Amino acid sequence: MIDELRIYTLRPGAMPRYLDLAAKVAVPVRGDRHGTLLGFWSNEVGSANSVVNLWRHESLESRQAVRKTLEALPAWREQYLAGVRPLMLRQIVRFMEAVLPLSAPATPGPHLYEQRLFRARAGEAGRLAEALARDAEPGQIALWTTFAGPINEVLQLLAHPDPAARFTRSLCGEDGAMVRHAAMIEEVESSLMLAAVHSPLR
Repeated sequence: MIDELRIYTLRPGAMPRYLDLAAKVAVPVRGDRHGTLLGFWSNEVGSANSVVNLWRHESLESRQAVRKTLEALPAWREQYLAGVRPLMLRQIVRFMEAVLPLSAPATPGPHLYEQRLFRARAGEAGRLAEALARDAEPGQIALWTTFAGPINEVLQLLAHPDPAARFTRSLCGEDGAMVRHAAMIEEVESSLMLAAVHSPLR
């Protein structure tokens, strides 16, 4: 089982149109026949013109097969791709293995989601992910290490009930991950995200 994280940076002002195409065309066309959608978000803080979507596949081979099938569908090519290409600046794809498999948030939604991307020192991603899993930070719902796309990375996903809950702890404070695990970390990016209307996680 592998998880695929797709991050699209959009042209300024393109977010409403992109989300509309995703909800009305992309997700209905894909269904769960072309990978299983786990989550779909728009960034609010961090790279604010980016969208993040998370898919699960049985294997890299099955992922490649379903992509070929998907790309052959007229609705995908003529409605979705033709519509979103002018809206995009760039795409990044990460293939990941779960260290802490994705679970639903402990409280009812809607939530403020946080994606933390830790760039680990060479050879330290596995140890860093295990340490973050042991920390069991409030709101943590998943941890992955990347094995293709950018490597030596740990991705942490958290779900906060509201913005105040997020800021009760600081990444860089005395008890924050940046201090506790500094020896294993090169740098960290953090984005705050809102779930799209078509996201399985709300």
